[in-house]
This record gives sequence, C-alpha cells and structure tokens, in this order.
Amino acid sequence: MPATKNYLWVEKHAPSKISECVLPTTLKNEFQTIVDNGELSNMLFIGDAGVGKTTVAKVICEQLNLDMMFMNASCERGIDDVRNKIQSFASTTSLYGSYKVMLLDEADNLTQDAQKSLRALIEQYQNNCRFILTCNYQYKLIDPLRSRLQEYVFNYPNDSKSIPNEFTKRLISILVEEKIKLKEDDIPVLKDLVNLYYPNWRKVLHQLQRCCASGVIDQTIISQVKEEHISTLFALMKAKNFTKVREWIAESMAAGVQSTEIVSSIYTQMKEYLIPKSLPHCVLTLAEYQHRASVVANQEINTVAMCTELMMSVEFKG
Repeated sequence: MPATKNYLWVEKHAPSKISECVLPTTLKNEFQTIVDNGELSNMLFIGDAGVGKTTVAKVICEQLNLDMMFMNASCERGIDDVRNKIQSFASTTSLYGSYKVMLLDEADNLTQDAQKSLRALIEQYQNNCRFILTCNYQYKLIDPLRSRLQEYVFNYPNDSKSIPNEFTKRLISILVEEKIKLKEDDIPVLKDLVNLYYPNWRKVLHQLQRCCASGVIDQTIISQVKEEHISTLFALMKAKNFTKVREWIAESMAAGVQSTEIVSSIYTQMKEYLIPKSLPHCVLTLAEYQHRASVVANQEINTVAMCTELMMSVEFKG
C-alpha cells in the first residue's frame, strides 16, 4: 500500500516474513518450521498486548498463502457470532484450494457458550479449516477448548539485551525509510523508548511515530512519554508525594488510560521497583482494589486510594 503521512507505522512497517519478526529465538524457530513445512495446526497464541501474536498469525497465513478470516472477539463474542460468522466461513471451500484459517483475536473475551460452540466447530471442520486464537489471559478459556489447541507462549526474558537491541535496529531502519532526520545522540533515546515498553512493540511504534511527527525525534515529546510511563508513578509513590501521585493518575485517566491498565502495569513491573518481601502485599492490595473497581462509583478515586495504600505500606528498592 502506498505510504501516506497519516498511515500508522505499526501497520505500514509490519513484518511480512517470520524472519523479520522480533521474537525469542526458540519461538521464532518454531514458527519458521511451520512455514517451512507448509502445515499448521489449531493454535493458541498467549501473551501480553503488543508482543506480536496477531502479527505472527497473519505473517504465517501470508507466507503459506492461506485464505484467512480475521475476527475480533472483543467485539463479536457471543454464541450467535460463532455459529453464524465462523461456521459460515469454516464450512465453505477455500478460494486457494487449501484449508482456510480463522484468526480469532482476543479469544479470551468469548462467552462460555461461545467457547463451547467453537470447540465443536474446531472438530467438525478440522479437514477444511484451521483455527488460530490469540489471548492475553489463557485461564479465561475453558479447558476443553484449550485441549484442542497447540499453545505458544510469547514470553520475553526480562534480562535480555539482544531482543531490545534487535528492535532498536528495526526502529532505525523505519526512521531511515520514513526520512526522519537521525542524529547520533538519538540512538540512546531510541533504546530508552524500547526499554520503557519492552516487549510491547506496538506501543513503541505508536510512541515513535508520535515523537517524529515534525520530521525529527522530538526530545520534548520523549520526555513527556517518559513522564506518562508507569516508572514515574513508582518514583512518585517511593517519594511519598501524594499530590503528584493523584495528578499522575488523574492525567493518565483523562488521557484514556483505564484503571485496569494501571493495575496491570503495576503488577507486571513491581519486581523492578519493590523489594521481594513487599511483592505479596502488593499483589493482595492490587487484587482487593481490582475487586472494588466493579462496584465503585468513581474509578479515579479507587485507583488513587490503591496507590496511596501501596505508597504507605510497601518498601521500594534503592
């Protein structure tokens, strides 16, 4: 597709081959073997948002020249969607003479009845259609459905340097292609951006495009991006700065960040900022306030209360 000024980089620069995907070595080799053999099974891709699950599924189908249908289970999650849309696709012959592929994104949002119906369809049309499901939380899928899928976990090691470095090189090539002026002192900035959101590649690309809107890497916007990151919230809690903690939460939620995203970010990053003996209490606090979130009238107040309790009860590193 021709490049346009407003076209999203995350789509424009998406990989077209498995060899171009930034993945842990073992996982990348498994997917390359699938492409080389020309056969795929019913699969479940598990991992956090932005790590490449949907991209890899699309790349595999593209390389194998398979007739694929994409469906987002966040929007179409009921049993009628499964029975009507999925069944009508799976039951017909592929235009390319091979089997079809149904790519069901965010499948953990499917209702229980929809999952039971999908399980039956996987068996019924196994000779005509393959299913690739992606999810963030595999425990939301019923066991009879999971047992019919080969599971691939997109698990990126926290101590890896080679994967962030590989993605930094990818960013440089994107900037060159987009004709963004790049200076030598921009390289550490790119590395910081990758490390901030590792391994959420989608978030990195969205933020990079935002920072390069003027044709150069805008250091002011980079600084703003860092201020928006969860590491800033941890720093404010460590300093016991209630006013700034409250402001950070208010500004983040006003910008569209959900309270559930803040909880998830604290949970995934807590090992970086809290001493080990404080981790169990942090988890219990997050669980308690996450439960309260389903009944409170004001999510911002609940989130501020959660961070205030953490601020006063856990012990931070350094």
